[in-house]
Amino acid sequence: MSDINLDLVENPVIKAFIQDQTKFPENFKLNICEDDEMYLFSLNNVKDDRDRALVRYYSLGRRILDTVKQVVEWHFGSFEKVPSFLDFACGYGRFTRFLIQEIPPEQIWVSDIYANAVKFQTEYLGVNGIVSTGKPENYLIDRKFDCILANSFFSHMPERTFTSWLQNLYDLLTPNGILMFSVHDECLRSPHIEMPANGILFSAQSESQSLDKEEYGTTYVTEKFVRECVDRVGGGKAFVHRIKKGICRFQDLYVVTNELVRDFSELKFNHHPEGYIDVAAFTNKENLYLEGWVADVNLDGRIEELKVLVNGEVVQRCEPFYDRPDVAGYFETDGALQSGWSCYLPKNTVGLQDVLIVKAINNYGLEWILETCTVKSLVNQRQSQSLLGSTQTKLQLLETQLESARIEWEQNQSKLMITETKLEESQTSLQEAQTQLVSAQTQLEQTQNQLVAVQMQLEKTENQLINLKQELEQAKCRVLAMESSKFWKLRSAWFQVRRSMGLAGE
Repeated sequence: MSDINLDLVENPVIKAFIQDQTKFPENFKLNICEDDEMYLFSLNNVKDDRDRALVRYYSLGRRILDTVKQVVEWHFGSFEKVPSFLDFACGYGRFTRFLIQEIPPEQIWVSDIYANAVKFQTEYLGVNGIVSTGKPENYLIDRKFDCILANSFFSHMPERTFTSWLQNLYDLLTPNGILMFSVHDECLRSPHIEMPANGILFSAQSESQSLDKEEYGTTYVTEKFVRECVDRVGGGKAFVHRIKKGICRFQDLYVVTNELVRDFSELKFNHHPEGYIDVAAFTNKENLYLEGWVADVNLDGRIEELKVLVNGEVVQRCEPFYDRPDVAGYFETDGALQSGWSCYLPKNTVGLQDVLIVKAINNYGLEWILETCTVKSLVNQRQSQSLLGSTQTKLQLLETQLESARIEWEQNQSKLMITETKLEESQTSLQEAQTQLVSAQTQLEQTQNQLVAVQMQLEKTENQLINLKQELEQAKCRVLAMESSKFWKLRSAWFQVRRSMGLAGE
């Protein structure tokens, strides 16, 4: 068995990472084969910084496990209920070394075109091995599998073998099995390259240094193309579900099954948070100052906390508390705006040779490792360029805030002018109302005066009526007095005599 990094057990950085990020740290398989292209690719990306390459290598393996675990728990309930697992195009075990902590190695099969990769895994990880072939028609397997993963395989297949390999893997499923495979979606291609009408774009380029790039290049596909392929290989019986950027927020993950035990709507998939340390520097008082950003892009996601560990012990906790428009712009969501954070570690809590782990945890319990390295390594790497970068970022942030303040001031000025205009209109309306009120009061006073005059006239009329009644009573009394007098009685008798004699007149 050929491997490198034989001193990994004594490497304090890797030891701290494994202790923090694996289920059973004491049983974790550390060794990496010298031919492992994924490790060599990581090493090249971090300019031969061995510790960083290792951390990146293991971190990606852990993230892929977290992804697969969500799908497995949706379909099977747990890893314990998966009778058999095939890791197709497995490489040298970046993912498998995490999988064997969830499923017994004897229930795991790995398959790859590199015979040395299969040999490394069977001997070191204790799993079953199947050497793959260059042509799908030559890949003949005499057993079925309950769960199959083909990670970063179809993202390299040309059109002539894409559907054939998909057919092969689909045919290896048990009736209740699931197939997971990842692809490059069309959105990842260069914008100046047009997508072919058939929905698949292939270019003869890849990170592999040994495979024929005409057979193993870089492939981009549309969702329509993938669904049509699945429908074709499944004879119309298969169910398929797409998880956008399900693999490390880059490649799309497709899930295929013949028996939909649970509806895809119950597959609540969540991405890992993301973050970065922009500044790591010692202050004049020898405190360690850290500054950066953390963000969560899940629909209902949020950063629960950011932890800073020194030699495996938590020494600081914090949360994002200030706006980072650059981060919100990168993720294209306002949900990532308040992502800036910073903290101090007192000088008596941290030294140059101590191992620092900085990680962000979201509300779904998923973790993102911002850094795992010695304090000295982090400070040396970040201090010079990061301070400059941070200053530029802060300047841009201040400029953005200033522009926002200017826009807000102009808006407030406009609102003030509108308010003043409305106030003037209100004052005019008030003056008009006051004038109308004065007029109404004058009219009321006139009406009240008229009422008083009418009341006086009524009283005068009532007095006159009383006087008339009194005069009438007096007249009645005089008439009664006259009628009862002897003269009036003699006068009445005289007229009666005249009437009896036929004499006219009264």
